[in-house]
Amino acid sequence: MTEFNYQLNPVQVDPSGHYDFQNVFDFPDFIEMRPVLREAVRQVAKEGVKEPTLPVQVERMATALEEQLERCTRKYERQAGYYPNQKKEKNELSRLFTHVLQAVSARDEIDQDIEDLVYAVNQTRLSIIGLPLLEGEGPLYSPDQDQELLPGTFYYLVALELVRPYLKDPKGGMVPENVTKKGRDLVLHLTTYAYRDWDSYLTHQYDEKHAIENQKGLTNVEYYDRLEENERHYADRAYADVLADLFGDLEQILVPTYCDHLAIMGTNLEQVFQKAPLVRLQFTQKVRERFLVDDQGEEHVMDQPLQSIHQKYEFYRTNFS
Repeated sequence: MTEFNYQLNPVQVDPSGHYDFQNVFDFPDFIEMRPVLREAVRQVAKEGVKEPTLPVQVERMATALEEQLERCTRKYERQAGYYPNQKKEKNELSRLFTHVLQAVSARDEIDQDIEDLVYAVNQTRLSIIGLPLLEGEGPLYSPDQDQELLPGTFYYLVALELVRPYLKDPKGGMVPENVTKKGRDLVLHLTTYAYRDWDSYLTHQYDEKHAIENQKGLTNVEYYDRLEENERHYADRAYADVLADLFGDLEQILVPTYCDHLAIMGTNLEQVFQKAPLVRLQFTQKVRERFLVDDQGEEHVMDQPLQSIHQKYEFYRTNFS
């Protein structure tokens, strides 16, 4: 088994007081890393069961454990420290990352991709271990707690721009009582996209498509109708590309001129924009461009994908039925 030095590159507070928290979930190649990380979390969940358990129960435990791992990690990244009442939770989180690290490192074959994942997980573990102590009291993790957009962060400010046409009082804030139903639905969708595991989401699409393709007794029209319905249901993956491109635009504008690092769920952009008002205007313009915002302020990301899907299946129904 390959030997790794898990004490390399501990995370520290720099002279300006900045704590450079490194989060595996924000690493550039995380999409490629995720399947191996998920497998390791599943192994940890399985090892934590003392009595025989059905495979489906282990899967549910692994899913819950992975969600806790990500949500807690992002919370401590955001806080850049821990409160006294969070000490036990923080220690449990670092132990969980240690177990995941051991599961990944125990693989028979260690290639460059696995080494990169080991490094990313270990840096996250060291970031959690080295968190400075804060004064006061902080929130503890609850699996039942609703996920929401965090004020000042990337997704929150995107929502703030896109919800403007749906504010009852244009001068008011983005609070439920000041947002129309259509606007609340938009914010709910953006919250979903912020926390969605897109690769898992698309796996569901492929599974459903495979089931349709293997279903017997369908007429050609029914077959194409079902395929179109499936594709339309998952067409909102277009938002993943739009949000990724927009974040890339923002990263080019801000790093390193205005900040040395940009975390999609952790950086408080509002603080950056307060110091650089012109950058806020650039960001607003990029949101309008990427989301195809019209003169009324409404976005049109889905118009072209849905039209293309419908035209494709209309062609199939017309020519192959």
